[in-house]
Amino acid sequence: MSELEKLGIKIGHYTDFNNLTGATVIIPDGGADIGVDVRGSDTGTINIPAYEIKGADKIVEAIVLSGGSTAGLECSIGVMDYLNTPSVVGAVIYDRKIGNDERPHLKDGFEMAKSASYANLEQGNIGVGTGATTGKWLYKNRIKGGFGISIKEITDNAYVGAFVVTNSFGDIINPITKDFYSESGKYDFNNYYDKNFGSNCTVRGTNTTLAVIVTNIEMSREELIKISELAQDGMARAIYPVHTNWDGDVIFSISPHSKNRIKLDLSSFDLVNYVGIAASNILIDAINNSIRNAKSIGGFPSYNELSKESSDKYESNNN
Repeated sequence: MSELEKLGIKIGHYTDFNNLTGATVIIPDGGADIGVDVRGSDTGTINIPAYEIKGADKIVEAIVLSGGSTAGLECSIGVMDYLNTPSVVGAVIYDRKIGNDERPHLKDGFEMAKSASYANLEQGNIGVGTGATTGKWLYKNRIKGGFGISIKEITDNAYVGAFVVTNSFGDIINPITKDFYSESGKYDFNNYYDKNFGSNCTVRGTNTTLAVIVTNIEMSREELIKISELAQDGMARAIYPVHTNWDGDVIFSISPHSKNRIKLDLSSFDLVNYVGIAASNILIDAINNSIRNAKSIGGFPSYNELSKESSDKYESNNN
């Protein structure tokens, strides 16, 4: 049984390498309970209010993550058409400056939903991660972003997975140490703010990190909302800065109604803490994996390319 089947989801991608855009759909087996947390201030979404605490809808049939900014939400309608249901939520990243100002369309959403499978574990420049980029603020520490995955078994037959597209205003790689920010700790800016803050920032609306947390543990909407909130801590530990006025960050958390769904013998209070803290750490892995697996595109080198350059410089200086 594949890792995705254990979680109870299928993944489909639409990838346009010519225009550097794409989309990704996550389809839960039997639908799923869902909880959403929006932290960014410049979001583009579809149907989220219907699944918030005052919303009437409780079971979601698909989650769409799309490039192309708000216009890219059109592909969500294609997913609805394929699944023959309006019970679809989605959010977008802005990738139109890196490619040819193109976006996913309705037909692309239909086809990616049709192609969804338990075998789609590719990361990096795939689907919504095709045109994703990072490091667009003060240091202009530009590095190619992408689509990342991390799945862990947190106890017997209980799984938590994180699926993320990293298209952030902030850095994932510390511009001083060149290590992953989640591993190297805080920056020492040496008054860099005073000289550059506000004068060298990105264009508004061009950044967003979107994540989907999936667990095969039975959880309610209220519990999953808190899971999304706790998972945001992982985003904050992996990306600096995050949740700014230039970002549209959103986390969806779902518990699919699949044959592999299980119930843990924990109170709701303890269950949320247990799964949420795990999700926070797993999301860090997924974000870092999205960078490790990405390939260079115009003006945004891959992490692997930078690592090779640093290694070559080190060897040159010590020979």
